[in-house]
Amino acid sequence: MHDQLEFFVKIMKNHFIKNISIENFKCFQKLHIEGMENVNLIGGKNNVGKTAFLEAVELLVSSNEPYELAVNIYNLLTRRQSHQDSSDFILDFIKEDERQIKMSTDYKKCEMCLNVQADRVDFEPEFGEERENLIPTTSLSLAINGDKKSFPVERLLRPTAFLMRQFSKIDKVNFIDSAKPREREIAILYGSLVDLDREDFLNDSLRKFDDNLISIKQRVTKNNVILKLKLKDRQTPVLLSSLGEGLNRYIAILCAIWAGKEGFLLIDEIENGIHYTNYSKLWQLIFQASAEANCQLFITSHSKECIEAFNQFQLEDQSNRGAYFEFYKNLKTNMITASKRDKEQLNYSLTHQGRMRGE
Repeated sequence: MHDQLEFFVKIMKNHFIKNISIENFKCFQKLHIEGMENVNLIGGKNNVGKTAFLEAVELLVSSNEPYELAVNIYNLLTRRQSHQDSSDFILDFIKEDERQIKMSTDYKKCEMCLNVQADRVDFEPEFGEERENLIPTTSLSLAINGDKKSFPVERLLRPTAFLMRQFSKIDKVNFIDSAKPREREIAILYGSLVDLDREDFLNDSLRKFDDNLISIKQRVTKNNVILKLKLKDRQTPVLLSSLGEGLNRYIAILCAIWAGKEGFLLIDEIENGIHYTNYSKLWQLIFQASAEANCQLFITSHSKECIEAFNQFQLEDQSNRGAYFEFYKNLKTNMITASKRDKEQLNYSLTHQGRMRGE
């Protein structure tokens, strides 16, 4: 396990994802993308798999062995089906009428295979159980780079302490969904930024966002950590939670980049809650922080204005390492695919009413 972690650290430091292939994951039958960069923006109409793509990337980069993949699948279902009881969770990430998912990057291969009415599966028993008595009717086989384990689906959807055991893994993958970030999540991300001694970066960034903002403060209570902001026009700091969604999201994104140092950050609908006048500042800071933290970003957006600001920064700063991919459904094959647009092509589409999103 130790050797595997050392290998993963080396890979993340030297090789971000350049190419990715996905088969039978959610809405994707076969998707192959090449030429990814440090900051990757995903656009396209509604229901073309932008969020599903982020979830596939998350499972790939955060899973280094089958047990880890099993836990990450459960966490994915918990996040997306949080309104349901765990007993009602559904394996909704396998494309309809298919049983096997294949995903791969430059350095990792992941397979998930649903075995229906299996007579016997090789899996680890729970504490106190006998292996020969465990004969599930449905199982999910999970494999990472050839290392394969099988799990009864019932156990995967309702994991016990055995499956949810702690892994000595490197936590360098963060996901910011489209909802307003919870204060506890921001506090955890901010803790990573403090560990890296990057508070000055965040405070400088806050002042670029709004010159009335001075700095962020932590107040530790008996059971929690509360975040406050020091303002020019207030004598005492105010609760971060009392301020707007845009500022909370802005702070969460910048903290998450540093929390993902040498790793990955996935952001769904980045523009949510952030005023369009701040898009240019946001992209400038994202590119700066991702380069300094060596963090690879995958981001979705529905906003034409946000995409325009992204591309304007690309046109003005030739040294940046960004890429834009438009997802769309191929009318001939009825399959979702992706097209990479360089900054000149993207600029033409934006200025000539090209296909950029569902409006």
